[in-house]
Amino acid sequence: MNACDRSVECGPGATCADVMGQRACVSTSAHLDELLLEIRPRASREVGAEVSHLLDIDAGSSFPPDDPGGQVHSLDLSVPPPARVEATLRLGGSYCEGGLTGGQFPVKAEFRRIAPVLGLPTQSYSALSEPSGSDTQSLQLAIPAGSYHLYLIPQARSDCRDDIPPPIFLPHQQVPEQWTLGINAEAPAVLQGSLQVPSGMRVDGWKLDVVDPLTGSVISQVGILEQGAPATSGTASRVEFSVKFYWTDKETIPLIRLRPKDGEPRPTVYWRLDAVALHGSTANLALSLLQLDAAARRVEGRTLDARGYPVLSAIRIQSANIDQAPTAAYKLDTETDASGLFRADLPPGEYVVFAQPINDTTKAKARQSLKFGAGDDCYCGQSILIPEAGTLRGRVQGPTGELMDGASVFAVPSLGEVTNYLKQVLSPEPLLPRQASGVLRNGAFSIGADPGEFDFSVRPTPGSAYPWLVRPRLVVPATDAAVTDLELAMSYPAVLQGVVRDASGAPLGDAAVVAWLPVESKTAQGPVTGAIQIGETRSAPDGSYVLPLPPSASR
Repeated sequence: MNACDRSVECGPGATCADVMGQRACVSTSAHLDELLLEIRPRASREVGAEVSHLLDIDAGSSFPPDDPGGQVHSLDLSVPPPARVEATLRLGGSYCEGGLTGGQFPVKAEFRRIAPVLGLPTQSYSALSEPSGSDTQSLQLAIPAGSYHLYLIPQARSDCRDDIPPPIFLPHQQVPEQWTLGINAEAPAVLQGSLQVPSGMRVDGWKLDVVDPLTGSVISQVGILEQGAPATSGTASRVEFSVKFYWTDKETIPLIRLRPKDGEPRPTVYWRLDAVALHGSTANLALSLLQLDAAARRVEGRTLDARGYPVLSAIRIQSANIDQAPTAAYKLDTETDASGLFRADLPPGEYVVFAQPINDTTKAKARQSLKFGAGDDCYCGQSILIPEAGTLRGRVQGPTGELMDGASVFAVPSLGEVTNYLKQVLSPEPLLPRQASGVLRNGAFSIGADPGEFDFSVRPTPGSAYPWLVRPRLVVPATDAAVTDLELAMSYPAVLQGVVRDASGAPLGDAAVVAWLPVESKTAQGPVTGAIQIGETRSAPDGSYVLPLPPSASR
């Protein structure tokens, strides 16, 4: 417990001050100018989910750099009133052989919040429309104001399930406190043409659609291919397709996506719409799979530790370059058996295999490249060496040298840069290291950790009046059984305290008050600014809260 009677007990850089009716040592300096606060009340019946409110506060005035009386500041927090969204939707076109118009289909509206800083929580809210007149749908929703991607998804009807209006994607919508939205969409465009298929290859049941390149959201109907009778031996066959789609964001170029049936060892293929739609026309398109003529090849390997013992592992195989098909992508998630064996049928090309041990924190994740050509034989005998996990260990002392005890220790994987959808699917995305945790015993901790970058924190027992100790972007080296030693010292806190109120001004009990701090870090892709969590508390039944914070975060 952080408690005191006189300032002399606190040492230099701190003073004894009142913290919500109790005396505790607090820091006299603070550097939290970019502090972000989030309030999460318990689930609301109106929205049907726990709502996250990011508050716009002036942290610079809340925490001046120096305060001889101690960094304890009163800040009452108010949940802002929700944004009231009222939308009227009218979709054009005719469906199910002209029996229905687009406005007769119910629409699910998804509001996907865009986090202002990487690492802050994202959240989605949705509502289903109801008929509101001839060929018109309407919906109402109360959500936090902010920036959203809006995704409108028409739903099937009992009398029309196969010919449904395509979804509409509206990126970067700023939702104010009162937002009246009217969407009057014309009849959708039609993506129509034929797919050239190599001799001997079947694409029955494959799915063709159009996706937004920003998020991968489907913006078309999903066409199911029907190949029909095989073509003459030795000749390619053609398969016709036709799907309706909405292209609302003209600043981006949609992607045509072709996916094989589940379990079929073929890649997903992408085409940029402008590369195949000559002169801007989406009719009579000519797509080809001739570059994927090579049959899949059996690949087998084992995950073994340094002593040659098998390691039960989760396996992800992702293409880096499929032969003759630079815009094709293949990803397979599987597991080894008890002997460490994994099997896969893969198109010829270059791949990256990621292996992550299952239920074994003494072993670390591994990465290995594979490259093989076409062939009828098995590409077998591949061994993936599973290294020993690294170790994060250290000691944590209190502000005056005392050993800290009972605090929780967390190593949470740091997030990387945000990439667009096409880059995500065409480039192997490494598996994030597993989260690791432990508890301080006599001031010491030791936890196993995969190689990678972590946002590390020591979180004292709630109510102790100590802050979190935070170290962002802590690196565990990618070497076998790497040991990272830390000598850490807990700071006295800077404290925010006050009352949390709802939008009507009434005290709000049992609400989470979460503190975030933006931190810029250097990565292989360049500087990345991400938010890390530096504290959390819950309000009492009377709405009061006490939030001890580290006076600064190491960068």
